Amino acid sequence: MTTSPNISRRQFLAGTGAGCMALAGAGFAQPAPQPLPLLPLTDLATQPQERLHLALQEGQHNFGSGALSRTFGINQNHLGPVLRVRKGQTLPFDVSNGLDEVTTLHWHGLHIPGDVDGGPHQEVAPGQVWQPDVPITQRASMNWFHAHTHGRTAQQTYRGLAGVMLVEDDDSLSADLPKTYGVDDLTLVLQDKSFDANGQLHYALSEEVFEEGFLGETLVVNGVAGPTARAVPQGWVRLRLLNASNARFLTVSLATGSVIVIASDGGFLAAPVEVAEITLSPGERYEILVDMRLQTRNSLQVTYGGGEAAGLFEGLWTRLLGGAAAGPQTALTLTQDPDLPAFTGTLPTRLAVLPPAEPELAQRSRSFTLNMGGGEDLAVLAANWGNICGEAGGMGINGQPMNMETINEQVRLSDTEVWRINADEDLHPFHVHGCSFRILQQNGTPPPAYAAGWKDMVHVEGGWSEILVKFDHPAPKEAPYMYHCHILEHEDCGMMGQFTVA
Repeated sequence: MTTSPNISRRQFLAGTGAGCMALAGAGFAQPAPQPLPLLPLTDLATQPQERLHLALQEGQHNFGSGALSRTFGINQNHLGPVLRVRKGQTLPFDVSNGLDEVTTLHWHGLHIPGDVDGGPHQEVAPGQVWQPDVPITQRASMNWFHAHTHGRTAQQTYRGLAGVMLVEDDDSLSADLPKTYGVDDLTLVLQDKSFDANGQLHYALSEEVFEEGFLGETLVVNGVAGPTARAVPQGWVRLRLLNASNARFLTVSLATGSVIVIASDGGFLAAPVEVAEITLSPGERYEILVDMRLQTRNSLQVTYGGGEAAGLFEGLWTRLLGGAAAGPQTALTLTQDPDLPAFTGTLPTRLAVLPPAEPELAQRSRSFTLNMGGGEDLAVLAANWGNICGEAGGMGINGQPMNMETINEQVRLSDTEVWRINADEDLHPFHVHGCSFRILQQNGTPPPAYAAGWKDMVHVEGGWSEILVKFDHPAPKEAPYMYHCHILEHEDCGMMGQFTVA
């Protein structure tokens, strides 16, 4: 049995404030599940490598209430496609900005050079096109792409600038696992959103939002307010999970049976891991299997915050339908359809060769302290350097907010390093660009078995975490990599640094 990370008192209060209620539980008349939308699949692994156009655009989107909200999207009104690619390809993208503001598109999780990483230095002005040729060099893994504009990442990602990239390789394509997209292989983008009394998407910045990150009340799955439902074959079903929330930690379980985890951010685990629940910080991805051979129905359950908070909140359906109760929400109900072609293979006992993490081989150690509200000086620096903090105090790492003109660290290409991340306050998910790493310690203890594989996210609260990291691609000073808190409002407020690799 794994445990969810503890949450701070402020996060607990933000999730359980006056008048907040849960969407699920005894006595609450839940809405009928909506059909699970499938994000459109673009299978580049089997198509000629022509230039792929990704249009960043404005649109209007119905999250399920019937009301239209003003949103952003990639090749559509809200969210983006699922791109299936293959190791060894080089993908030529044309990323056009149809918005009325500057933006970027970051390839979160890809092992690529800094000049095509899509961080804040690769801005795309309105009406312009960015043309990166992106090499796919890593093992099979679930990655994603999202806005990473300096000072505006949170708002642009929240409104819909996010999509999924599934990297395949010879091992994943030959693995005895479900892999028919939309049938027994489902990609789920999980988010928390807020809606006003008219059912329209709401986002507003305040000092509390900068302190905690934006915490929505309604669970949204692939762009619609949950619960959702999908008919699946009478066999194993693969769920690829992305927590694309701005700040919300999500704890995931099944209504019946254990969660069988087969992959984390950076690819397959050494072997399947069976647990009662898993916790996804903002930006994290996991792949799980659900056994639908002998049961006609099962559901994916999501609890907000962490295990302690259980998520008392008021959501879109609560306001529209009335009712109140506490407990986990149903994100997706799977219903067995014996007429669908099923994957009935034997669950693999081995998935990948995972070398041991050997910190004694590291050439260098570095330490990073995540600073919350470090006083007037930090706030002034943050404002002067383009970080967006509103009335909140400035944030930073090692006492300095993000400065687009400052290289904070210089890393040698192919060196192995140990990075220690400390948090002086609250719970933070930490992301490093351009690599996958191994977690040595998470909050001062070994990571749970499902997080012991390749990762690009680690979280820390009131203590320290350590990762073992190596960079195989260059990042020059004109196009450095980032390391930052993946609570997007914290990133926008200055909790980010940049580094070169040479």
